[in-house]
Amino acid sequence: MNMQKVGPVGGYGARKLSTIWSEKGRDQVAGFRITYGKHSVYSLLFMYYENARLVLSDRHGDCDDDEKRNYVPVVFDYPSEYLTSISCSVKHGPLLMFMASIKFGTHKGSYGPFGSPSTDGNDIDFDLLIGNRRLFGGFHGSENCYGVGSIGVYLKTESNDQEGSSSNKASKMTKIY
Repeated sequence: MNMQKVGPVGGYGARKLSTIWSEKGRDQVAGFRITYGKHSVYSLLFMYYENARLVLSDRHGDCDDDEKRNYVPVVFDYPSEYLTSISCSVKHGPLLMFMASIKFGTHKGSYGPFGSPSTDGNDIDFDLLIGNRRLFGGFHGSENCYGVGSIGVYLKTESNDQEGSSSNKASKMTKIY
C-alpha cells in the first residue's frame, strides 16, 4: 500500500535540539495517552492493534514527570471507532516550536482539546481531515525539550491510479507550514 506523508505541522527547531519520530504503517489506532499542561502538550503515546493484540508505541515528547501535568488515557471503541481528524495549535518558543493543544476526532466523537487552543491568532492552527474511509496510515513528528514539537500523518492512497486524486484532496484539506 502506498502512503503519502502529510505535514508535520510545527517545527523541528535547531536539529540538535529536536528528535524526529515516525509510526509509519501503524494504522490501527486503538487509543492514546496524552500528557499536557495549561500551555503545552508534553507527550503522546499511542496504542495500536497489531497481530491480534494491543501494543504501545514509544512515548513521543518530554518524559519529565511533573505533578502539575495532566495524564489522560483515551481508549477507542476499537475496531468500530477509527481516527478521522486531528486539530492542533503550535506556538513559537525562543528556539523551538511546541504544540500548545491537540484534539483527535473519530467518526463517533472527539477527544480534547488537550492544552490551550489558540485565541490570539499568533499560533499556527492545523486541521487535518482524514475522512471516514480509513485512510490513516500512521503518525510522524518531532519532540524537543518542551514536549511535542510537531505532528503529521501518513495517508494511504487507495491505488496507484488514484494516487493523484488522493494527494490533491489531502493538500486541499490541510494547511501546512
